[in-house]
Amino acid sequence: MTQLLSLLVTLIQTLLYGWVLGLVRLVRALIALFRRWAADEDLPRSLRKGARTDCVKVSDQAFKRPDPLIYAQYYLMSQGFAVTWDNPDIQLFDGGIAVPSHSLKPNTDYDIVVRCWNGSTEAPCYQMPVLVGYLSFGIGTISHFVGLDIVDLGVKGGPQNPAFARVKWRTPAAGHYCVQALVVWKDDVNPFNNFGQENVDVGALASPAAVDFQLRNDTQLPQQYRFDADTYVVPDRDPCQPEPPPDRPPMPSVLARRGRQLPGTVHSVPAKHQREHYPIPGGWSVAMTPSTVTLMPGDEITVNATVIAPAGFKGVQPINIHAFHGTLAGGVTLYVVGK
Repeated sequence: MTQLLSLLVTLIQTLLYGWVLGLVRLVRALIALFRRWAADEDLPRSLRKGARTDCVKVSDQAFKRPDPLIYAQYYLMSQGFAVTWDNPDIQLFDGGIAVPSHSLKPNTDYDIVVRCWNGSTEAPCYQMPVLVGYLSFGIGTISHFVGLDIVDLGVKGGPQNPAFARVKWRTPAAGHYCVQALVVWKDDVNPFNNFGQENVDVGALASPAAVDFQLRNDTQLPQQYRFDADTYVVPDRDPCQPEPPPDRPPMPSVLARRGRQLPGTVHSVPAKHQREHYPIPGGWSVAMTPSTVTLMPGDEITVNATVIAPAGFKGVQPINIHAFHGTLAGGVTLYVVGK
């Protein structure tokens, strides 16, 4: 009974006095707003337009932003390009001599050199961090930090473009590993072309060549994986054109409809960079075991890639293997050597 009476008293007090307190708070807020407006009227016009906070986003066209980048497989494939996981912007050196990634020795010191580019002709990157790590040979496996270097990256066409980051790395025990590089810039105009991977191995042809690599689900959801293979290699550069190429129609994307696109957006992929032009050659076969697999988040399995070459093959044949779970999950590049 006492609790019921207390509740009734509280209800009556709210009805009688609550609106009064609310009215008082409203009047105080209006007074504070009026005082702020009056104070602004005493300022010069230029200061009245100023921001009310210490941090201001500058969006004027006079403010230039850089576009640091490296050979970024995920970004390139998202635009329809064929890619190799033998990254042309990541090179290992032993005493100043370039070393193929498939010729590394265990427990040996190497220099990892990352070549960084700037797509902007107007804004450099001063003191830009470049992070380097490695992971076990495979797709989606866990990365281990190696080191950090700071470089000054100049504008496109300038003497400091490209810039080269250098990090010391002592290789782990015998096995297959992948080197990863990430350029970091807070106000990057296109942050999607900053991450690249050097991911190669050699299968000495012994009819057949078989290579194992790890596949890990590094997402937060169950994923079904499938595999695809091609023989793409980065082709030679085209000679400079005497005249600029003709304008192409805008790409039908959200950014295009809004009247803006990320720097580096390609409207149409040149034929020499299209995956369908680099099929597995006749007489060759590439088999994956398993051919498809569903993994829960954090699960990891060993995948076997078996490559069979035609009889009498001599030379070196690159095989790029890509894993997809709707979008690109990652990949590896194998070099099959025939003797």
